[in-house]
Amino acid sequence: MKKLIILVLASFMLVGCYDKTTSISDKDTVLITLDNKTITKGDVYNVMGKVEPYPAVVVLTLSKKMILAKEVGITAEITAAADAALAAWLETNKADVQKALDDAGYKDEDAIYNDKFIVEAQSNNLVSKYINTTFSTIVSTYKPVKARVMEIEKKADATLALAAIKAGDSFATVATKYGNKQYSSDLAIYYTGSDLPDLVLTFLKGVTLPTLSDVIEDTDNSLYYIVQVSVADGNAMKEEVITSFTKNATFIEMALMGYYESNGFKIYDRTVYDMINTNYPDYIVQ
Repeated sequence: MKKLIILVLASFMLVGCYDKTTSISDKDTVLITLDNKTITKGDVYNVMGKVEPYPAVVVLTLSKKMILAKEVGITAEITAAADAALAAWLETNKADVQKALDDAGYKDEDAIYNDKFIVEAQSNNLVSKYINTTFSTIVSTYKPVKARVMEIEKKADATLALAAIKAGDSFATVATKYGNKQYSSDLAIYYTGSDLPDLVLTFLKGVTLPTLSDVIEDTDNSLYYIVQVSVADGNAMKEEVITSFTKNATFIEMALMGYYESNGFKIYDRTVYDMINTNYPDYIVQ
């Protein structure tokens, strides 16, 4: 997962640099195909001449841009998101815009707009599109719910907390009084891969209706949990789930892998294949 995040970040950074290029003799040699289109050695080394020589990252960066162009394109929604991102960036860096551009590796505002903010907007849209298309499968597999979670350090406090909620006190008020603030008492989208104790995840997996748990005791760590589920069916909060999962590394990776596979990502160069297989093996879908 860390390698995927590094790759995604590198994808945004690579296209921004604008120094000298490299010349090679076999520039037309095909390295990969994707959706019946090709990436050649010339394409790769044209970018590699501007950055540190990481051919695997360059190939995946270029192929990702091909996927974005096909699956998302540039729509009014994309340009609006990119416009807003650029405006916010300019406001943040208004003291010295050119220095900020230089530090980020972009030649001018057009370069950062097209190579960073447009790509980021397209990437968000791509993940959203994938989740929307596969939503039924994602819900049945990952079982998203909307819930509040409270962690309590003393059993007596947990008993009092549960009684208070049942008596009508708000979950947030009770959490402030008895909880240890490990988890926010605000409603949040949780799923089978959320960063929660296994006992809590097990409880959430079995929920089919809005409910309040009993005190869930973690005997190994001497901790106690109370969970209040307000929406137990992911299908009833589709837009909220899509918004939440679009920002989640698990589903970002899932979407990228899905589109690489559906677009027939194939690597023909052995050196590049070995580099990708070593560093980003999930991308080997051929």
